[in-house]
Amino acid sequence: MNKATAIIATGLLFGACSWVSAAPILSVSPQGGAAAGQTESNFLATLSGGYLTETFDNNTFYNPGDQSVSINSQVGVGSFTSAVPGSGGLCDSGGYTCTKGLAVLDAGTTPFSGRYPVSGDNWLDSMDAREMSISPAAGYNAMGFYMTDPNDAGGRFSIGGVGFSFNDIFGTALGNGTIFYISIFDSVGLGGVSIFSNKPNDGYGLDNVTVGTVAVPEPGTLALLGLGLLGLFLARMRKRS
Repeated sequence: MNKATAIIATGLLFGACSWVSAAPILSVSPQGGAAAGQTESNFLATLSGGYLTETFDNNTFYNPGDQSVSINSQVGVGSFTSAVPGSGGLCDSGGYTCTKGLAVLDAGTTPFSGRYPVSGDNWLDSMDAREMSISPAAGYNAMGFYMTDPNDAGGRFSIGGVGFSFNDIFGTALGNGTIFYISIFDSVGLGGVSIFSNKPNDGYGLDNVTVGTVAVPEPGTLALLGLGLLGLFLARMRKRS
C-alpha cells in the first residue's frame, strides 16, 4: 500500500466508523489529473439527480481578476468567503491586494503558478486566504471539488466543526501544481466548510464545485464500516483472552 492509498484508507475508515454518529466523511483522491478525474466521476455517480456544479466559467457573471471578500455561485452551489485574508505574497502583487478577498482567475489574470482550471478557462482562487469558508446551498448532504496546488503541512479542513489536517491528508512535501479531488458526505446535511492555510502567502485553487444528495452511503463506505466494527470486535476478544 503506497502512502497516498494509506492516507485515504485511514481517512475513509475514520469517516466510516464515525458515520454511525453522523460525523462528516472526507475522501481524497490520489494525486494527479487522471486519478482526480476518475474520483470525480465516481462521486457524481453516487449522487441523485438534480446536483449542481459550479465551473466558474461564465464570464458574463464572473469577471476574471476582480476580487471580492465573498463570491456567490452563479448556479446556486453556495457562497465562498475570505474569512481571514493572507498577506505578503503574490496576492499583494500585480494590482491585487490580499485583503480584497477571493478572485475568479484565468491564465491571463493569475499572479500564481501551480493553480489552473480543470475544465474551461477559470477557477476560484483563495488569493492566499488564511481561512476560506464555504457555505453550501441548503438541502444537500454531499459536496465535491478539485483542489489545485494545496499548501503542505499545517493546513486543515474544518467540516461542521470536525477537523481534518492537511498533513494527514496530503503529506508534507507536495510539489507545485498538484491536484486532488475532495469529496465530503454528511448524513445530516452539509454544514459550513472552512479551509485553513498554513501560511499567509500560500494558497490553492478550487474548480468544478458540486453539491448534491447521496441517497444511500457508498458500498465502499459500508464495507469500511464493517471492517472497523470487526476490528473493534477482535480487539475486545484479544483483551478478554
